[in-house]
Amino acid sequence: MKVEIFRRTVKDRKRGNSYELLYHLKKGIEVAGDEAIIVNENRSGPTVEGEMVPTAPMAAMFGYGGDKQMHHTKGRRRELADNCRAKKIPLITFDGGLLSSFGNVSTSPDHHFRVSLYTPMNDGNFLSDNSPSDRWNMLVKKFNVKYQPWRKSNQEDPIIFVLQPKDNWSMNELDPIDWFKDVYEKLRPATSRRFIVRPHPNNVSNILQRKDELPDDVELQYTQKNFVGDEKKYYRFHFQEAISNAHAVVTHNSTASVDSCIRGIPTFCTSNLALCWNVCNKDLNDIETPKTPDRTQWVNDLGYKLWSIKEIQDGTVYKRFKLKLGLK
Repeated sequence: MKVEIFRRTVKDRKRGNSYELLYHLKKGIEVAGDEAIIVNENRSGPTVEGEMVPTAPMAAMFGYGGDKQMHHTKGRRRELADNCRAKKIPLITFDGGLLSSFGNVSTSPDHHFRVSLYTPMNDGNFLSDNSPSDRWNMLVKKFNVKYQPWRKSNQEDPIIFVLQPKDNWSMNELDPIDWFKDVYEKLRPATSRRFIVRPHPNNVSNILQRKDELPDDVELQYTQKNFVGDEKKYYRFHFQEAISNAHAVVTHNSTASVDSCIRGIPTFCTSNLALCWNVCNKDLNDIETPKTPDRTQWVNDLGYKLWSIKEIQDGTVYKRFKLKLGLK
């Protein structure tokens, strides 16, 4: 079987983890005995008509794009996904980001990526429903994941708001300050707790420039204005420390919500794209009495959403998706 890997779903600079991942997949497909084609490997510049139209029985890309992001790399991703759906062609999609505060970061040699069909968020199909616990147990050991019971808070414990950049594809051009002010208006009458706003590590400087737009009773939490090298990694790891005494975490659909749910902090999400949607709170009116559902099957399924570079290179991931989809 032939698989088309769309190289221009990553930036044209031809380097970086996402770029290399597509070539890891190519190797895995070939190890499995099938043909892998890198589509438009050397093209750069504006997208041309027909560039993102698949012709093989299966396609692959990195990331995704919102329906308001029809430009550049995100636009190409969205166009490819729409074309694959229209032609009923399976589209394997990769992304990172889960368990980053536990150490699963892109600079790790054992980074585990999300792998799904069409989109790497909750509306994608990871083929992971009702999975056993083996892979989750492996991830807990590998990254020293602190999987804890739901925390019972004290009255003085704050609420942590996790922001995302506007250009993050899962935000789909939703402005993070606008999002926060809308949530603030709904939550402030319901609770007197401290509100702590935590910018995304890629967006700290932008939020600081707009801090005057935030209500006076809001605290900003960050470790650096501009990150260099390991400082960004530290900020991600600092998340576990930051939420350790939180009453709740509130976010739109940040992957940090997965980490907070694992840590046992009741988490509220305002978008059903959040990967913790099955175990998070959706109703902001429950802010003082959050629900604490059983997470056992959710974490087991999570283990089958994440796959290592080695498993991508050796064909494990490709063969699994091919088998699950009944392709020959």
